[in-house]
Amino acid sequence: MDPVSRVRDYLLDNVGHMTYPGNASFDAAAQRWCIPVFCRTARGSVVVGDVEVDGQGHIIFAPGREEMRRRLKETTAAAAAKS
Repeated sequence: MDPVSRVRDYLLDNVGHMTYPGNASFDAAAQRWCIPVFCRTARGSVVVGDVEVDGQGHIIFAPGREEMRRRLKETTAAAAAKS
């Protein structure tokens, strides 16, 4: 399975429909794919984490739902403070 599809399925099953994967990049040294996770907001999309996937499509690391929520709150609070 392609890494972006694997992450998309993971996000829909474990986090929610407001998140989606970005473009994958391959780390040749580690032999892993790194896929950014975006969250849709009223002000546009925000990166809330990265998922690592091995060559066989197994998720090696994914931030938890609460960690992504915390990052989203920090990012939106910083953006609101600038306005």
